[in-house]
Amino acid sequence: MKTGFSLQSADAALVRIPAPRFLWAMPVAINTSLYAYPAEIWEQIPDKDIIIKLTILIPIVLFGILGNVVLLEIIFSNRSLRTATHLLIANLALIDLVTLLLCPPMFLLHDIHQSYVLGSVGCKLEGFIEGGLLITSVLALCVVSYDRLAAIVLPSKARLKNTSVAVATGLCWLVGFAAALPFAIYRNYRERNWSNFHETFCAEDRQVMPLYWDLIVVLLVWLPLGVMLVTYSAILCKLDHYERSALNREHPMVVRYKSRVAKTLFVVLMSFVVVRIPFTVMIMVYYKDVNDGNTFEVSEGFVMVWWFAKVAFIFLYSAVNPVIYGMTNRTFRKAFKSSRILSMICRFEEKQDPDKPHKGRILTFSRKMLWPREPCVDDQNNEEKFLNRVQGKSRYVPNWLNSTIRIKDRNRSVTKADSKSPDGNGTKSSNETAQN
Repeated sequence: MKTGFSLQSADAALVRIPAPRFLWAMPVAINTSLYAYPAEIWEQIPDKDIIIKLTILIPIVLFGILGNVVLLEIIFSNRSLRTATHLLIANLALIDLVTLLLCPPMFLLHDIHQSYVLGSVGCKLEGFIEGGLLITSVLALCVVSYDRLAAIVLPSKARLKNTSVAVATGLCWLVGFAAALPFAIYRNYRERNWSNFHETFCAEDRQVMPLYWDLIVVLLVWLPLGVMLVTYSAILCKLDHYERSALNREHPMVVRYKSRVAKTLFVVLMSFVVVRIPFTVMIMVYYKDVNDGNTFEVSEGFVMVWWFAKVAFIFLYSAVNPVIYGMTNRTFRKAFKSSRILSMICRFEEKQDPDKPHKGRILTFSRKMLWPREPCVDDQNNEEKFLNRVQGKSRYVPNWLNSTIRIKDRNRSVTKADSKSPDGNGTKSSNETAQN
């Protein structure tokens, strides 16, 4: 079929497309009650299509809600994670969580029914809420990119503090929903009577909204994509400079850090491109034909691709953000294992070699050590170990930390022994003289 108002022949192929989805345009002068509805009347899509779409959408939404809730839990339950960088990620997780809670019901009601069933209030709020959350998410993503740039490239004065994070977070929400106001102003609920059908739809101002959609595409796609390309390119250039300096000093740690950061940035950038670009291209192609006065050919394949692209654009990216910004961070990966919510769903167990006995952890506090309990397998061996500990023969386990302490203690014990000697001037004691 063709979008826009055009009477079709009886043998024309019809597909189930909600009228407001493609912004049907209708001349005001025509009395529609004299004509039959120029498309198939289906009221609601078949149950088979509903099941397929719910099967695809529900797992994405549930996975995203769980991931964002767990991410917020581990950030606010661990004081060590309440840094400026992690609070920015928490803001992004909060935006994604609100998106996954509010938008899917409106999206499904709009998609399942032929007429618009949300009424005049829904017509004003649907686009305003979806657009506001999407723009806010994009602005928060840009702030996260700047924070990573400041942490690696810029001087320490340019880094965001907790106060700056609070201000930036408030501005993201304020500017995001302010930019989405045209959805509430220039969209209106309309009813239209045909001879065989009562149509309800949410109409957009055809003079203002096409220009506004160009701005939305810039805000939602090209602005964050440009910011990420610039910031991540600067980060990689800075790390490349560090790498050359580290190779000259034979220091492989920076080289490993660069490869890890490069992988993370590649995942962030590619996920954004894969999720956002297809729907953007389809919008640009569609509006180009509509603005040129051409009719847009629609097939069943196009409708399904359009649906999948919009689901990915709105919901899939909100669902994978916890994976991108959480699981690619080593600190978050460790914190996920301590999550109370995840512990109720799955259990994390450390892998141990069955042939290797369990070894307790040794805690070192200054010059003293806490020894773990060991199984009483051999009383003789345990007695020997106990005597050795009392005599101080195996007091320390050598490692990079307490090896220096051991040397200092040795020197200190030698100094004490010399001071306790009868001579006091470094000569041998009377016992040693008697042995000689």
